[in-house]
Amino acid sequence: MDTSITEELRGVPDCSIPEIELCPQSDPACCPIHIQRAVPNLEELNIPKSVSFTVKSGVWLAYPDINFKGQATVLEEDHGLFEISATEMKSLHPLQMGGLKVEMPMNLKVIIYEKPHFHGHAKEFSEHIDSVPKFLKNNGDFHGIGSIRVIGGVWVAYEKEHFKGQQFLLEEGDFEDSNACGALSGPILSFRFLQAVSLVSKIRLEALEDLFGDSREMARGGGVPYFFFLVLHRWIAYEGSNFLGRQILLEPNEIPNWTAFSGWKTIGSLRPMKQPAVYIRIKNRAQDEYLTVTGNVADTRATSVCVSPYTGKTTQIWHYCRGLFKSKASDTCLDVIGGRDTPGAKVALWPEHGQFRQKWKLNRNGTISSYLSDQLVLDVKGGNYYDKTHVIVNQPLEGAETQKWDIEIL
Repeated sequence: MDTSITEELRGVPDCSIPEIELCPQSDPACCPIHIQRAVPNLEELNIPKSVSFTVKSGVWLAYPDINFKGQATVLEEDHGLFEISATEMKSLHPLQMGGLKVEMPMNLKVIIYEKPHFHGHAKEFSEHIDSVPKFLKNNGDFHGIGSIRVIGGVWVAYEKEHFKGQQFLLEEGDFEDSNACGALSGPILSFRFLQAVSLVSKIRLEALEDLFGDSREMARGGGVPYFFFLVLHRWIAYEGSNFLGRQILLEPNEIPNWTAFSGWKTIGSLRPMKQPAVYIRIKNRAQDEYLTVTGNVADTRATSVCVSPYTGKTTQIWHYCRGLFKSKASDTCLDVIGGRDTPGAKVALWPEHGQFRQKWKLNRNGTISSYLSDQLVLDVKGGNYYDKTHVIVNQPLEGAETQKWDIEIL
């Protein structure tokens, strides 16, 4: 049995700034408390015994014990006003879902602090650290990592040197103590940053049907055993449900035996790493020229998409995210005009509508294929007429360099 999953197994909305509002029931006139980060011990905020609360944004996990322990309750938006006692909720944690949170993927920087809450000695880095002890060997007073501040990029922290052992994903933001780094039980001994990967989030799971039945249903139930994985983007696997517990970063690869690969018997939950906002140029290998918007960018109907020599202008800069190529010059998307899934169909710009005719896949052989059909790829029209440099979709041709494109990340 195989199945493809193109979004989180649990439908969780993205939110760059999660927020929850607490109101003491004993005094309705009292000012509410707004929380936008994880709170390992609500008693430290002098929360009364009985409160009502509203999830303003994001998805939160409420725990009956401090330090995010016990059976978590999922709190989501649009569920109105909740009432809960202090015995039922002693710590709160927002789900960190990525996406908009990563604002500076190419501006890599991490600051580590000797003590929790960003106190003590500090040291920063912008490259892979395969051994934290070696990195700190000239800082005799720096005895371990108490807190972490990620300024730019997405990083993975490891409990062992040389990027081995238990992992934890670090997105931009503050990790004020070991609780904020949730899954890691020991010291952090290496770091590496993640390069931008412009592939649509997709993963294929195959369960052993004769033993375990339908893998999709088991996945939604929160425990998935013994998989073959085909990973077509970066995903995060969690040992526990609701994106909790130990984590493993899954990069594009085939994993024929999940248990042998991970040492886990089951997967509790999965989520894709959402693509950060990255600006790129797209260069045609045959022409050595760039995908360019020509004409009056203020009027979409008066523009064309072609290849032309480098100009340095925004008409050659694109933003790729969620399968869309969006022009920086006009904020409109690369679109197969009319949605015709036939070779020779013209490609132009059109305001975003998100249909398949605007979605594209970057393939490892250098081609860019349309969601309308895998048998339609971006190509340069060619010929001897005025529109010979215009871009079309065409059927894949063996050895056709006009169908190969290089992505230059800015």
